[in-house]
Amino acid sequence: MFDHNTLLNLLGKYIIMTPLSIHQVATAAAVAVLVVLSPTAEAFVPATARSRSTATTSTSLNIFGGLKGAFANDDSLGQAKNAGLSNGPRYNENVTVNGKAVPNVVVDQKISQVCASARVKVPYNCQNGECGTCMVKINGRKAKACVSKVPNGKCAIQTL
Repeated sequence: MFDHNTLLNLLGKYIIMTPLSIHQVATAAAVAVLVVLSPTAEAFVPATARSRSTATTSTSLNIFGGLKGAFANDDSLGQAKNAGLSNGPRYNENVTVNGKAVPNVVVDQKISQVCASARVKVPYNCQNGECGTCMVKINGRKAKACVSKVPNGKCAIQTL
């Protein structure tokens, strides 16, 4: 076995004689420091070989063991709400198509859907509001049925 001085001399000669990268020099220096500072050879023996305890090991990773309660329901939050509309849809009962009342019309529903539910044919071509084929009158004003929506109040739809 080498004493500390001999080992350091050999390590110094190895570093000088061999072209090494910075990383290799740093690693060699760190090993030399560990060897010099270690009081006994046991410092380089793994802990499991040094201690002869009867510790049990497990192959379980237990990654989510600490998160068991993380996704549980919190009772302090109260009853879960319905994910849908909180007050339900807003209905407009004042909708007529060519004088015929249409029940259960939802505010902001497309006029084309309302006309279809009233069984009134409206010609369509582009479905974007670009061509003007679907023109109707809503409360006396011309509008395109494929892009117009039902207002809150009275809604009288007349086909052209």
